[in-house]
Amino acid sequence: MLSENQNLPKNTYHYIIAGGGMAGLSLAFYLNQNPYFKDKKILIIDREEKNVNDHTWCFWETGTSPFEEIIAQKWKGVWFHGTENFSQFLDLQDYVYKMIRGIDFYEYIIPILKQNSNITFLQADILEVAETVKTNKGDFDASEYVFDSCYRSKYNNPKHHNMLQHFKGWVIETTKPVFKIDEPILFDFRTEQKDELRFVYVLPHSETKALIEFTIFSDNLISQEEYEFYLKKYIEETLKAGEYQIKPEEYQISETEFGIIPMSDEPHEASPSPKVIRIGTSGGYVKASTGYTFQRSQRYLQNLVKSLEHNKVEKNGMQLNRWKGFLDTVLLNVMLHHRTPQDSVFTSFFKYNKASKVLKFLDEDTSVFEDIMFINTVPKPPFIRAAWDVLVKKMF
Repeated sequence: MLSENQNLPKNTYHYIIAGGGMAGLSLAFYLNQNPYFKDKKILIIDREEKNVNDHTWCFWETGTSPFEEIIAQKWKGVWFHGTENFSQFLDLQDYVYKMIRGIDFYEYIIPILKQNSNITFLQADILEVAETVKTNKGDFDASEYVFDSCYRSKYNNPKHHNMLQHFKGWVIETTKPVFKIDEPILFDFRTEQKDELRFVYVLPHSETKALIEFTIFSDNLISQEEYEFYLKKYIEETLKAGEYQIKPEEYQISETEFGIIPMSDEPHEASPSPKVIRIGTSGGYVKASTGYTFQRSQRYLQNLVKSLEHNKVEKNGMQLNRWKGFLDTVLLNVMLHHRTPQDSVFTSFFKYNKASKVLKFLDEDTSVFEDIMFINTVPKPPFIRAAWDVLVKKMF
């Protein structure tokens, strides 16, 4: 039975979404799709207008995406350049690697949501999130739930493993066709590692345009000048040494993006109070060992909407699995304590397993038996030491 719209007090909504980024807008999208919520008044608050291409989200899946019509590119195979001269174009089999540009995401979802008269957008600074959300443009109450994607943990608990995935990307346009549109580079470790995990990926938009992103897994950041130095070096040296003959005067930067994603096994408080539910990074949606978030967020948000429909909200849509969490923690321990070269670990993943198996493993869709078979392909001594360290810490 559909809920009836109620006469709510001024500045009161059934649901408030604090933060209108990927997680907040995706949640609003799924609520808007479900007839059960058609009479719910929803307020979406964000400080930005969402009119620039500030993110690029990449993910893989075997089926179709709810956002299939705005997928900018799709690929059935990817290049991997690892250690010990292991370079291979990998067939993804049943999986398709997909890319969504932030601006396309915003321009698709926001007009759909604005067609619903019960959904209100507010551009404001969020000052405090509780049952009452305080902003610089007034205070707003939720009669049912506030969904918070603004909260950020300090990620400084010494009992847990905390790293960062940080990256800077350039969309470059070349004066001549150089990129192979069907052959993206997913991981390229042919860059100085500096005792961290560093790689570059190349996602072609066309033969003359591509996103080139320099990514680091570490526990501290570098300067903007350093990101740019390694991007320039990769384009003008690594790519030039291969099939892409790009001279400095033959390309220009048309867009830039920068991001920092927490990689942490710290437990997240899904619901700090009865009416507040954390989503997105705030709710622990990011996969601890890799920083992947887009596809996980979609899964968890769809679960959350289903639970809201059946009035059985227990957490925030997350399906916690202690075994998978343990595997994440062990890999974080290996990386944080530099137990073995990290680029070699990721090379082992793809060298000794089918790419589709790696993607299934990273999606946490593998069985325990499949996990054990997968683990058997990585260097054993450093992972055994890491597993022992993790177990000891859990006991004391």
